[in-house]
Amino acid sequence: MTDPSPYPAVIIQKPQKTAIPLVVSSPHSGQKYFQDFLESSRLSLWELQQTEDRFVDQLFECVPSIGGTLLTTEFPRIWCDVNRDCRELDSGMFKPSLSATGLLQTSKVRAGFGVIPRCATQGRPIYTHCLPLDEVQRRLVASWVPYHQALQNLLYEMQKQFGSVILLEAHSMPRLHQAKSCDMVLGDLHGKSCSPALTEYVEQYFSGRGYAVRRNVPYAGGYITRHYGQPSEGIHALQLEICRSRYLNPATLQPSRGFEQVKNDIDDLVLELADLACHAFQVSEAAVAE
Repeated sequence: MTDPSPYPAVIIQKPQKTAIPLVVSSPHSGQKYFQDFLESSRLSLWELQQTEDRFVDQLFECVPSIGGTLLTTEFPRIWCDVNRDCRELDSGMFKPSLSATGLLQTSKVRAGFGVIPRCATQGRPIYTHCLPLDEVQRRLVASWVPYHQALQNLLYEMQKQFGSVILLEAHSMPRLHQAKSCDMVLGDLHGKSCSPALTEYVEQYFSGRGYAVRRNVPYAGGYITRHYGQPSEGIHALQLEICRSRYLNPATLQPSRGFEQVKNDIDDLVLELADLACHAFQVSEAAVAE
C-alpha cells in the first residue's frame, strides 16, 4: 500500500529549550488540499477555506521557543476532523454503504459534521456524489491515527516525567450572534476536563487584556478535550476558541490589522502558562474563589 499522503499530515514542533509540560494542539489549522478532494467538491476552495481555524497555528508559533510542544496538521478539517471520535462516521456518505455496526450516530454526525464531514456548514453539502468506501481508511490512516498517536504519546511522556501537563486545545470561531460581544470562549466541560484554577487563570488573563470571555457556551469542549482531559491523572485539557474577527479579514481570509495584537497577547499567555505548568498549578482553589 502506498503512502496515502504526499505531505506530512501531522507536524510536531518540539521544544527549542528545556521542555516544560505544556502542549498546544491546533487540529483545524491545516491548509493543504488534495486535488482529488477539490475536484469532488461542489464548493469552491474559498468556501472550503472558511471552515479552517485559519492561522491559529501561527498565533501559537512561540510555543516551542519557550519549551512547550505545538502539534498541528497540514490537512484541512473539512477532509478529516481529528476533533471527532474515529467512529463518528455517516454510513450513507459512502458507496457501498459503510456498515453501521460500531459507529457512533451523534448529533454532529447527523448534522453532517462527523470525522469525515458531509457538510461544510449547516445544510451545505460538500460532495456531488457518495465517496468510495476505501476513502474511510485512507483518511483515518493518513490523518486521524497519526494525530492521536502523537498527542497521546506527548501527554503520556509529559505526565510521566512531570506528574501533570497542560493541554491547550486551540481553535477559532465565527462571531457569535448574541447581543453581548464575545472574543474568547473557554471550554472545560463545565469543570470536568481541567483544574478550575487553570480555567480561572486563563479567563482572568484575557479579561485583563480587554477581551470579552465566556465559559463553555456555546463551546464546552470537543472530542480531544473530552477524551484527554483527565485532571485526576494530571492531564488538564482546556479548549480555547478565539473569535476570528479579532485577527482575520473575512473577505480575504488573510490576517487583519488585529493579528499582531492577538498574537502578542497569546505570546504572553503562553509564557504565563509555561510558568503555571512548571509550578504544577500552585494556584490554590481558595485564591480562585476570592
